[in-house]
Amino acid sequence: MADVPQSFLGLLVTVLYLLTGVSGETLSMFSRVEDNVSLPCNNVVYPDCSSTIWIYNRAGSTGTIQKVTLGKIKSDQTERADRLSVGSNCSLHVSDVRAEDVGLYTCRQFLTETGPQHGGDADVDLSVLTILSTTPVTDLKPNVNMTLRCSLLTDTGNRTCQSRFSLSWVPKTGTNAQVTQDSSCDITLSVTLQKKDNNRKWTCTLTGKGNVKISIDFTSTFSDIEEKTTDSDDVISTVPGSTASTARPALSTTSPSSSGIVFNTISLHSCIVDCMSGTAWGQSQMYYLGQHKAYTVCVYAV
Repeated sequence: MADVPQSFLGLLVTVLYLLTGVSGETLSMFSRVEDNVSLPCNNVVYPDCSSTIWIYNRAGSTGTIQKVTLGKIKSDQTERADRLSVGSNCSLHVSDVRAEDVGLYTCRQFLTETGPQHGGDADVDLSVLTILSTTPVTDLKPNVNMTLRCSLLTDTGNRTCQSRFSLSWVPKTGTNAQVTQDSSCDITLSVTLQKKDNNRKWTCTLTGKGNVKISIDFTSTFSDIEEKTTDSDDVISTVPGSTASTARPALSTTSPSSSGIVFNTISLHSCIVDCMSGTAWGQSQMYYLGQHKAYTVCVYAV
């Protein structure tokens, strides 16, 4: 039997390797809700992606959904299809990530449309980190209890967190925050808000093997803060040629004299007190200043 050239054997081994493929470990990727993410395809044959398809396994479902066919997004007349695109190196780009995007994505290669699969699968497991305030954001203000729930949505459930990852809240000094570990993939922070917590950023982090993989923030912005005024509020005189003063004028219970009328911008509460005590010139003479209900205009006789 004639000897087989070494070069031919090397070529044969290479061809067999390409045909059988090698299935690697599943790549874990994480995204914040509403972010954009690109899932890599590690078994690309043709750079133009004409051999590439992407399939998706929805979390909790046994079926698969084909999202990319030979490099082209499969249009299924859904809003989700509009958020998918094929990127560089045949990666699958998902924009405006949502909870429904959690799952296992598989990149496969087919040299022809009707031919067998070429090589092995390239799997990417996408998990989504979310943060939710169970307290309506419009209710956030001092002395209100705020509860934030941070969750990692995964295709494998709590096993993902138990085996490799953990959630935690970044400590905030000077707060009375309490943390509750609801499950491996859920962690809750409760805090009674203080004035200094306005526009404060609360951060939940996902850690794996001692390294932060991803984090997500929530900012506690107070929707309505009552601004205080003092007796040194500006006073505007309506008398031509008169000089504005920063002190409250001497008050009188009589109607305005010929010397004019002074309008003083003070808090609504102070104005009502003055009117009830008779030091302001009639409650009927109070007006709102612009659209801010925290202020009013009191009219005083000079």
